[in-house]
Amino acid sequence: MIDKQEVIHPYKILDFYYYIIIGILSLGMFIPGVRIGVIASVIILFLMYKYLRTASLLKNYVDVLVMIYILYNTISFLWFIFSGLPISVFIKEYSNSILPMFFYYLGKIEDKDNKNFYNITLNAIVLCFVLGFILFIQQPYYYREYLSVLDGIGGTDPILTSSAFRSLVGLTMTGSLGVVGVLISFTKILDTKGRNGKAALIICMIAVALTFRRSALFVALAAFFVLHYYGYFKFGMLKKKYLLIEIAIIFFIVGYLNNNFGDLITMLNERLMMITDSIDERSDTWIEGLMYGNLVIGSGLGVFGHKAVEFSDKYIPDGNYVRMLAELGVIGTFIFFSIIITTLFKGLKKLKENILEVGIILGLCIQAVGSDIFSFQLIVPILWFSVGRVNINYK
Repeated sequence: MIDKQEVIHPYKILDFYYYIIIGILSLGMFIPGVRIGVIASVIILFLMYKYLRTASLLKNYVDVLVMIYILYNTISFLWFIFSGLPISVFIKEYSNSILPMFFYYLGKIEDKDNKNFYNITLNAIVLCFVLGFILFIQQPYYYREYLSVLDGIGGTDPILTSSAFRSLVGLTMTGSLGVVGVLISFTKILDTKGRNGKAALIICMIAVALTFRRSALFVALAAFFVLHYYGYFKFGMLKKKYLLIEIAIIFFIVGYLNNNFGDLITMLNERLMMITDSIDERSDTWIEGLMYGNLVIGSGLGVFGHKAVEFSDKYIPDGNYVRMLAELGVIGTFIFFSIIITTLFKGLKKLKENILEVGIILGLCIQAVGSDIFSFQLIVPILWFSVGRVNINYK
């Protein structure tokens, strides 16, 4: 009988999704006008055709809820047209936030012990950050021009482009992918009893720290400490002598940084202490945006998003749930939270086997309180893939 750990799962095109998308996005440094949204949508449609055309999609309650949510977002076009916005706004928002939801079903076609997608995604994230570190230090003009267009930072001045680490994918996506990288790398450490994943964890933690994104910093640190508790104490997956070594190393690093880069430690601490301020900063625009929306059925997908900014002054910046309530109403928001809460409840019941997925779902959902990360085509797939993985055997 073959031991479960010795089973080798063949790689699929699906597993290399993040390599492909990050690679194509990075081409924007050398080929202006790369339509990453269009290309990513075509790739997702191809993956759906390749892996889902013969699959049974509606096997349980959550499967049905996900399909209902996709359909509800789709039919919201019927009341979107009354907003007066161009149809292109709806199409762009749909391709960014709803089409990648089919990764939920892609996550369910794999065996539970097959972690190829996560491992290769981690490799893609680490490579992205390493190349980003090199460019961040060197600050070549083509990189600064690329970031100016990608993040809209207002110019190519090195002071602007070096104020925070944006890697190859922009500030928000760097922060969120960094959190995902922390979670995958730490669970890899747990799975291999400390043999693999340590370098990836360090790289991802540094990347998150250099973004100075409050939500990403908070979630990454919370994940770091929570996973330590489960790894060393709750599940006993790591030897406690490694914890003593870690503590010694952390004290050395913090001491070194404090003595040589005191301003950096101060800035990180200030950003973490300002986490609650992010809600206060946005609350006025959130309330104003809700006044424009139909709170029962919503005003239509994308009406108050960033894609609509150039056509309307009625938008809700940096708050996915408030915008969801305005665009999809109580009905759409209720369906979304039904999916997430049901999945988390199921994942928490068998936390040891679902700890990575629960971490990704909670981590990204927490960040979405003050950010529009559910509208990023590079972040949404791994969220819904993780939701699907938890529901593989859910009846």
